[in-house]
Amino acid sequence: MNRIIEKKVLYLKNKYKTNNPFELCDYLNVKVIFGDLGSNINGFFQYAPRNKIIHINSRLDSKSQLLTCAHELGHAIFHYKLNVLFLERNTFFYQNKFESEADKFAAELLIDDNLLNNYEGFCIETIADCEGINRKYINLKFNLL
Repeated sequence: MNRIIEKKVLYLKNKYKTNNPFELCDYLNVKVIFGDLGSNINGFFQYAPRNKIIHINSRLDSKSQLLTCAHELGHAIFHYKLNVLFLERNTFFYQNKFESEADKFAAELLIDDNLLNNYEGFCIETIADCEGINRKYINLKFNLL
């Protein structure tokens, strides 16, 4: 699945000439709604027939909103027909797979392919701190897990 995600991100970046998830949502007709989602929810994806909606917590800083939008866009593209809340509450289906795929999509979309070239000899923790990126996303981007 990682290769499929990488190819899809490359396709989107080339076609729309952007890696900004908000701009991609506009191009892909995915509606983005900001609202106060409390202190424990960054965002979520909602699918209704012919409508894809990303909800983003307005309490988040702009960088976190960008990451959340990218993550939820991954769900909108790859998992839009899944009812994750139903799966979580009513089945033993393992949903971490879907969250990992959405994280991989966000990492591929937002992190430059040449990032590590700028930090030759540095550890992932240092790179993550310097870039203000959770190291999980750097690991996902460069398949370091």
